[in-house]
Formats: sequence, structure tokens, C-alpha cells
Amino acid sequence: MTYPPPPHSISLMDVIIVNNTNNEMFTVNQDLGYSDHLAQLLYIKSKNLLNGPITIRGRHFTDKNVEEFQYLLQKENWDEVSASSEPNTFFNIFLDTFSYYFTTTFPLKVTCVKDSIVNNWIAKGTINSRNKLRLLCNIKRSMNLPMESLKYIQNY
Repeated sequence: MTYPPPPHSISLMDVIIVNNTNNEMFTVNQDLGYSDHLAQLLYIKSKNLLNGPITIRGRHFTDKNVEEFQYLLQKENWDEVSASSEPNTFFNIFLDTFSYYFTTTFPLKVTCVKDSIVNNWIAKGTINSRNKLRLLCNIKRSMNLPMESLKYIQNY
């Protein structure tokens, strides 16, 4: 995603964008089983879906690139920046120079992503526990359970 997060958000942790237009409902509250809050999903129908591999854009920061970037900044003649008497002009010249070297040294590269991402780092026991917690939360919300069962679910 190349856009900044919403103004009320510090990160994109609460924003999920999924390319799925198979659902007939446009808004729905859904229990994801991760907390006591329900997720609010909004489906947007779009006719211009991209066909082909899923790609992401990113910059590669290697030690060699960082050294080259530092070298280019040290080699640059900053007299034009320091000669300016206007703060805005000073800043714009500096930012243009810095951005030029940054985009030259760390170019955006397009990388293909697999259709399905496998999280090998998540243990199978953790996945099973998560699935059981989801099931228990769904049962808790849909049925009237005895106090003993509610305590078990709460302590799980």
C-alpha cells in the first residue's frame, strides 16, 4: 500500500484491504476471534481487477547501498543549500538533493509475491489454539452457556 494511514490511525494495523468480490453483502460485522471486538468489513465491488501475479514495491537497504548513500551525501557540495537566506528555499533545496540521492541509491523494486503466503514461523499448536479460541468465542456469543463453561472460555 502506498497511501498513508487514515488520519485517526498511527499505523495500518487497523486497516485490511482484501481483493475479494465474491461476497454479496456490502457491510458485515464479523468475529475474527482475536479480541472481544467485532471487525467491521466493507466490501467494494470493482470491475477493474488486475489479473496476473501479485506484486509489491519496496526498497532494498543493504550495507553496500547505505555506504554508497553516505558517500554521495558527503561528496555533495552543500554551498547552494547554506547560501539561501529563506528557510523554505533552504529546506526545498536540501530535500530535493536528499530525495534525488535516496531514490538513486535505494530505487523502488517490484517483487512478485506468491499467491499464498505460508507462515512457517507460526507453530501448529498456536494455530490450533487460535482456531479453538475462535470456535469457543462463537459458541459463547451464539448460545446461553452455564457459568462453568463461560469461565472455561474466559480462562482459555
